[in-house]
Amino acid sequence: MSAVATAGAGELRGLMVDQLKKRGLEFDPAIEAAFRAVPREAFVPNVPLEQVYAGDVIVTKRDAGGDPISSSSEVGIMVAMARLLDVAPGQRILEIGAGTGYNAAVLARLVGEHGTVTTVDIDAELAALAREHLAVAGFDRVAVITADGWNGNVTNAPYDRIEVTASVADIAPDWIAQLSDGGKIVLPFVLLAGLQAVLGFRKDGTELASTSVIPGGFMRLRGPAGPEPEVRSIDGFFVQLAEGAVDRNGVLASLLREEPRLALAPPLGWEALILLALLHANVTVVRSERPGLAVGIFDPSGGLAFVEVAGTSTEGPRSRVTAFGSDAARSRLLSAIEELRTIRLADLHVVARPTGSDEPEGDVVVRRGSFTFAFRIARASG
Repeated sequence: MSAVATAGAGELRGLMVDQLKKRGLEFDPAIEAAFRAVPREAFVPNVPLEQVYAGDVIVTKRDAGGDPISSSSEVGIMVAMARLLDVAPGQRILEIGAGTGYNAAVLARLVGEHGTVTTVDIDAELAALAREHLAVAGFDRVAVITADGWNGNVTNAPYDRIEVTASVADIAPDWIAQLSDGGKIVLPFVLLAGLQAVLGFRKDGTELASTSVIPGGFMRLRGPAGPEPEVRSIDGFFVQLAEGAVDRNGVLASLLREEPRLALAPPLGWEALILLALLHANVTVVRSERPGLAVGIFDPSGGLAFVEVAGTSTEGPRSRVTAFGSDAARSRLLSAIEELRTIRLADLHVVARPTGSDEPEGDVVVRRGSFTFAFRIARASG
């Protein structure tokens, strides 16, 4: 029997943190202590301890069609978002999306006895279970509210920090109204064509300025303000177009039924794909027979090309470019990939202002219903 199979929950918890650190994930001391102390197994009962402390995402609820609608998030992204949130003892925290309650427990540990955590979930069943899990784990001070998280929770406002644990294409005005000036909000943001990145913002009056941008993706926010994306299923491909990209006369379907042309490109990780999606791409593609997301360029005049996150080929790590139709889309994609060699996600700065106010300027401006987002690449001078 393996050492993992015979280890207790506390030992496995420590091993999980140790493994995350070996993978290069950064921990602040308080965050490390919280993840070593909070018993994840209390929030996902009936899941084997080895699975609990593998640190992977654990789906906890599916809809009638079998699609996941709630989970205990992958622990690595929870750690990264906690670092962006920059929690201090005594602060007031609002979490949008209670899930199992595990993240709320970690936040409660970080704010200590003199801080408060309020977590909101639209699903009454999930909220009740989160409340039960928190009580079992000794975190019954957390306020669990059943409500539409898009509206925040004015009763316990104002908040020093807000963490959104479901992806959103916009920012709720109520969240910002309930956030103290100088406070921080962290959220998974849906970029063009559906790819996501986690954005950290600091509030300055009515404006939000980014503190960091990291890779990460979550299930979409449920409720009227979190509509599902328009994803088309075409002969084994699931395709989503960016806002403004139009497929007239079924060009996409015709292209995807052609014989593809394949080529190898330099290896691209998630950071590069996020930048590609933001700066150049207008389509994302998922193949039904293989996991992973591809990002690319759709030319309505008759071309499509997309690139996948790096895998291993006979020549070493490479990303695969798949092209259909005319060569224009492939040429544009390869030029964009070459440009990405000179920029990093850390070079990306974001400003968000209420839509209808003075519009922020940037290399890419994304206009959504409540807020307008300007993305700017800080390029080295000279």
